[in-house]
Amino acid sequence: MTRRKHKNSESGQVIVEFVLVFAMIFGLIFLFVNMSWGIAWGHYVHYSTFMSSRAYMAAGLTQGDQYEAAGAVLKSTVKIGGKDIFPFLAPARPGGERDATGPEPTPGAMVGTHPEAIGKENSRLFSWAEGVQYNFGLKMFLLPISVFVGDKGTSSTIRPGEGGMEGQPITFKGLIPMTSDSFLGRERSVSECFEDMVKLSTTTGINRGDNDIFVEDNGC
Repeated sequence: MTRRKHKNSESGQVIVEFVLVFAMIFGLIFLFVNMSWGIAWGHYVHYSTFMSSRAYMAAGLTQGDQYEAAGAVLKSTVKIGGKDIFPFLAPARPGGERDATGPEPTPGAMVGTHPEAIGKENSRLFSWAEGVQYNFGLKMFLLPISVFVGDKGTSSTIRPGEGGMEGQPITFKGLIPMTSDSFLGRERSVSECFEDMVKLSTTTGINRGDNDIFVEDNGC
């Protein structure tokens, strides 16, 4: 009497191994592409803020003209038709989500005085503190699978603590907050320079002695 030998099939095991390895490799490739996009966009945004701060620094008829020039550079580089170029990758952080408050020529941007220099604009130590800042969030597509992220990118509250003090609640939405700024200072506008020259005679007491008040060109 002969017995039939049964040989276990290994085809199913091969399929499982292939799926696991493929998922791991695909995940690494996806992570690499995502990080590369983020780094490239970060460099581009930094170039945009630098060019915008140069436009803000250049002299104009009024400070409003300088502000509009800086805003025009931002709108033409990081926006298309007033909307983010890559909203799926790096959406702007507008309004109260920004790291600095001030005039917002386009969502996510701030053009004006650095927060540390507000109220100290006339100090030489803060002559640099006029420029541009742009805030955006970098989406990490692999993070939503973490335990911190719930439905639709929202999350449970995370409470970081420091020095034994109770931390403040933070809601993680799958975005890493990023900020690019460039503060080069600002040349005084033509109208500001004119006002300074008009007031120069009264503030310095310059007088020729014949009751005809005159001013000296201060080069502004």
